Amino acid sequence: MGGMKRVRSGLAVASLLLAAMSASQSGGSVIREIVIRGNQFVTVDAIKSRMATKEGQPYVQAQLDKDREAIERLGFFRKVGITPALIEGEAYRVTVDVEEFPVTKEFRILGNSVIKTEDLLKVITIEKDRPFNLDEQTSTGNAIAKLYADRGFFALVEQLAPLDDSPGTVSIIIREAKVNQVIVTGNVKTKDTILKRILKTRPGDVYNEPKWIRELQALLSTQWFEKVDYDRKQAENGYDVDLTVDLKEARTAQFLFGAAIDPRSSFAGSLGITDTNFRGSGQSIGVNFTQAIRGGASADVNWKNPYMDSKDTSLDVSLYSRLMFRFTGNNFSSSGLADNDFTERRTGASISASRPSGAYERYTLGLRYENIKTSTVEIEDQSQFIKQDGDLLLFGLGWLKNKRDYDLDPSRGDWFNVTVEPGFSNVSDIGGAFQDPSILGRGTFVRNTIEYRTYWTDQERRSRELDAPRRVLAFRARYGVISGKVPFYEQFFMGGSDSLRGYEDDRFWGKQSALASLEYRYPLQKSFNAILFADIGSAWGGYGAARDFTQSNQPKFKIGYGLGFGFKTPLGPLRLDFGFNDRARMRTHFQIGVPF
Repeated sequence: MGGMKRVRSGLAVASLLLAAMSASQSGGSVIREIVIRGNQFVTVDAIKSRMATKEGQPYVQAQLDKDREAIERLGFFRKVGITPALIEGEAYRVTVDVEEFPVTKEFRILGNSVIKTEDLLKVITIEKDRPFNLDEQTSTGNAIAKLYADRGFFALVEQLAPLDDSPGTVSIIIREAKVNQVIVTGNVKTKDTILKRILKTRPGDVYNEPKWIRELQALLSTQWFEKVDYDRKQAENGYDVDLTVDLKEARTAQFLFGAAIDPRSSFAGSLGITDTNFRGSGQSIGVNFTQAIRGGASADVNWKNPYMDSKDTSLDVSLYSRLMFRFTGNNFSSSGLADNDFTERRTGASISASRPSGAYERYTLGLRYENIKTSTVEIEDQSQFIKQDGDLLLFGLGWLKNKRDYDLDPSRGDWFNVTVEPGFSNVSDIGGAFQDPSILGRGTFVRNTIEYRTYWTDQERRSRELDAPRRVLAFRARYGVISGKVPFYEQFFMGGSDSLRGYEDDRFWGKQSALASLEYRYPLQKSFNAILFADIGSAWGGYGAARDFTQSNQPKFKIGYGLGFGFKTPLGPLRLDFGFNDRARMRTHFQIGVPF
């Protein structure tokens, strides 16, 4: 096939040479001269190189028409004209008249509202101090559209050309796709005003796909709805979008009665009434009563309003009297019934307020007061318990930046939190393992914590199914340090389901702590995950040893690892982890929620 093409090409060249020789010998029509006029920036050679017609060749009008189109495709010319004229006998002069586009001196961009002009100027391919080029018109339009798409927007470049009244100015007019209407259906209990606090996209806004998906996922994260379906359609004007959301509300009010396992206590009977969307207002209320098998009762009353004002200020109030079993936790190998258990009763109240700052950041201010009383629960050996009873007042200042895609089961993004907690204590009674009189009396301390979490998946972003399971690699790093005179119970503790798995709860403690965790979460079903995990952490620089829990003044990092399972339930996520310590001894950890 290639040989046939070469033969045909050779025959065409030979025919052209024979025609030229014949024309010169017989005095037929031939092109004697080609003249280029009007060009300033584009060279004569550059123009002639686009022409198949050459001096000395026969005059063929059809070929000249093709040459004009080829010159136009250079992109630099507003007009191209080719005029043949007889100059002697049947000899022709071919004059090529070109009108270059004006030299570009500046750009005028109109219509952009969500992307800054300086960012748009960075992607423009049209060069200044050169004539405007139609090829660069196309590439610039594509580059602008891509910049919008990369940031989750849709835009069309409606005009990109030099201005007639200002030839050195290239006008770029952008049309951004906007939201035509937002329609929400299916909510019976939840008030429209509350939904608008979460779905902040409004008619007239420039449509942003990732922002809209985040808002829908935030709606799903409230757990007020069993289903959140959505659709995006083209508006009647052919360019803007119509957004629709169809909801199916879940039962948010619950009466709980039965057995319970608290992450910081033992097996117990419980009774509670909660509603996470009280009367459709978005407020949550809860009254809970728990009776431990041994040690006493716990009770708490909680109220939260996430929408106190037009700036989405959240207020959280809690009153409580809680019994905590120290060094036991909720693992299945320890039930809180051993004779050497001891408890803390914390009676107090907390109040916190937070307010968002932008799309991802949130600031928090909190206050907590507690009275702490220790019960030895029939412990005779003084080394088996730690008693530092008294009053505690703790302030909290926090900053959070949350860019995760879906809080209940993140697969992308990161989470960064910093807290500073100035505290005031008044220890009135001591006993047990540490009876240093200097602990008594008033003291002040500052507890500082910084934590970072990040998530990665090799699968596409969630869109149509907002909570679709994903293979996820999750990482967490946390560091804390306390300065000042701090009671034992306000130090950092390490060990258990929410920190160093495979070890006893509260196994390590101190005025400093560091933890890193890595998990690989693999979905077996939509509501069931298998998890491989590894933790490394340490707490140090606190009070000395109690029981056989030796401590250190310097960091001695321990490793925990194992296999876990995550379950999605109407009550929220549940985790069951089988963790191994550095001696390959296993402990089972149960947790409501996920570690991170």
